[in-house]
Amino acid sequence: MNLVAAPFRMAMDALAAGRTEAALPLLRACLDSGEEAALAQLNLGMALGDLGRLAEAGPHLRAARQAMPYMAEPRFRLGQIAVQQQRWEEARAGFEGALAVEPDHVMSLAGLATLAEARGDVEEAMLLVAQALLLAPDDHGLTLMRARLRGSAAEVVALLRAGLGGMEAVRLAARLVEAADLREEAAQAPLEWHWQAAIGLAELAAGATEAGIATLRLATILSDESPALLALLGLHLADQRRHGEAEPLLAEAIQAQPGDVQLRSQHGITLLRLHRLAEARLVLEAAVADFGALPSLLCNLALTLCGQGLQEEALAVSEQAGNTVLALGCRLGIQPYHPRLGSGQALHATASLLGARLPQVAAPPHAPGFAPDRRLRVGFLSASFGRHPVGWLTLAGIEALPREAIEVVCYSLKPMPDALARRFQARADLWRELPRLEDGALAETIRADQPDILVDLGGHGEGGRVTALAHRPAPVQVKWVGAQSATTGVPGLDWMLTDAWQTPPGSEAHYTESLLRMPDGYVCYTPPPWAPPVGVLPALARGHVTFGCFNNLAKITPDVLSAWGAILAALPRARLVLRTHGLGDAATRARFIARAHGAGLPVERLELHGPSPHEALLEGYNDIDVALDPFPYAGGLTACEALWMGVPLVAMAGSSFSGRHAVSHLNNLGLGHWVAEDGPGYVARAVAAAHEIPALAGLRAGMRARMAASPLMDAPRFGANLAAALRDAWRARCLQAQSGAGMTM
Repeated sequence: MNLVAAPFRMAMDALAAGRTEAALPLLRACLDSGEEAALAQLNLGMALGDLGRLAEAGPHLRAARQAMPYMAEPRFRLGQIAVQQQRWEEARAGFEGALAVEPDHVMSLAGLATLAEARGDVEEAMLLVAQALLLAPDDHGLTLMRARLRGSAAEVVALLRAGLGGMEAVRLAARLVEAADLREEAAQAPLEWHWQAAIGLAELAAGATEAGIATLRLATILSDESPALLALLGLHLADQRRHGEAEPLLAEAIQAQPGDVQLRSQHGITLLRLHRLAEARLVLEAAVADFGALPSLLCNLALTLCGQGLQEEALAVSEQAGNTVLALGCRLGIQPYHPRLGSGQALHATASLLGARLPQVAAPPHAPGFAPDRRLRVGFLSASFGRHPVGWLTLAGIEALPREAIEVVCYSLKPMPDALARRFQARADLWRELPRLEDGALAETIRADQPDILVDLGGHGEGGRVTALAHRPAPVQVKWVGAQSATTGVPGLDWMLTDAWQTPPGSEAHYTESLLRMPDGYVCYTPPPWAPPVGVLPALARGHVTFGCFNNLAKITPDVLSAWGAILAALPRARLVLRTHGLGDAATRARFIARAHGAGLPVERLELHGPSPHEALLEGYNDIDVALDPFPYAGGLTACEALWMGVPLVAMAGSSFSGRHAVSHLNNLGLGHWVAEDGPGYVARAVAAAHEIPALAGLRAGMRARMAASPLMDAPRFGANLAAALRDAWRARCLQAQSGAGMTM
């Protein structure tokens, strides 16, 4: 008996010492031997749950519940796992089941209180916490929960003074107490990590980003690199797009907190932003296995698969996330890349599903009124006022808006400290950096400034908040650039800023917005000052054409690969150069080579490059004779960059907004004949270009001057056109108001 029982005692010793992994084989040995089987099942389930292996933990806990119907713990632990997997009814059943067999099970009362708080029933949550505190009056976690429900800064500060409450107390203190008051408290104990952590969070909440990050770093050092603080610092660095700094902190924190779904999800998306795509996929697939099909995890996994160029798999995963606003927004970010479901009609269907789930808010009164010819206050909402496609394609046009007619307000969702960002700030008559708010609160904050027109520059993309426009913060609302791949579906978004090439007559049915067409192109390109000079056509020295595509792998569909294969088959000496971040990831690169080979591309004639600094990427065009634009998602900024570097594009016209970026840019340069209408025409145009070496050389030599003189870069002309288009939208709204269909005058 002693020999048989030894594994169980050893397992308990390992768990008590924090060696959870070491306990697993010992507990499994107990299950095999049959001795202490019920307790072994329970402890094995709890250990696996603590390690974040929730899918494995569940069966053991259910077996323990059946074997020990008199015990509350298995039921409580199953409730905890259900919370982590966001299965709220199962969580309630678990906690209530635990209380049924043990009415004074304090943690189950706390669990029910947490569920009540999450659904907004503060009164019920308070009653449950009060009941739990009667049973455990010295429980600091319950005291903290009571303080949170009451919004009591005094109680939280008292806990921190006593060094109690841990990270939850730190977060709550930062929410309830000003940074200056926290510094006063910290003066009595400046080396206490919890004060510094609370100050850092308060500074971040107040918009003092650099100070907040520095204070959090100090807190981490003072805490001897507490995993909870590593996690906190990593999450905030990731939020500031400092992914290289964030990733190792998140990875280390997860070792100690594998059951934290937010950490696991953010680690995956951080790896994606670092273009470590294969690692990101593994991390997110493991998280889905542990936590179940949570929409946030599935959406991040779908984005990662799309980044690897696996459009079919990405869309299938995004569809598993259901039809929530989050999932549909993710789908609208992925679907434009899909070779068959990226059409304007299919995207309209998805956007309409999303729009039906958003608030249908009646437009509130607009105090400034509806005089059609007065100076307009125009707000621009973006997380990308800086070195980003949004910046390169909108800055010159916004700078050129006539000051006497347009007051510019920039609502920055995420500051970008670079030269382009400083130019946006210099042009703005009013610059606001907005904290992270729910859609309704964000809309209310913007509405307080009484903008006449609000222009969204984020869409459903990363950092975008276009769904907030459903709350109608401005009487006229316009979509422009920033994940402008298709209609948004957002109710209250009145107009899509476009042009006749992006949305030709007949495409109106693909948009829930009205089309506000510019007379030329819909963007104004600002080239980077570090762009190198245009070189001589490489084919003159090589005797053959080199094609190139510098777009991301998400745009390289099977149909694109097949077309490229046909081009290279027709031109036995031609080569193809690809340059994009994803190819720097070894596993993704290998997968792409296999896909290319399967599509019939001669891989020995491919030249693959991973990430490079922007100047080096632009210099890479000096090795390219002709660029091959992808489809159905065309190049936007990449098309402008190729043209600025003297490289013409072979493009194919699609039916969606994202499928026609290059169509607009080429036509604005008088190069519409480089646009094909179908796959065979695309191949034929590329092959024909390869036989026009002298013409290519002449085109290249004059391309930069042609582009600089075109509407694509004529900022004064674009600014005047943009002001006129916005004025037209405003006058239409004034007519609505005068007819009694709109807001009060």
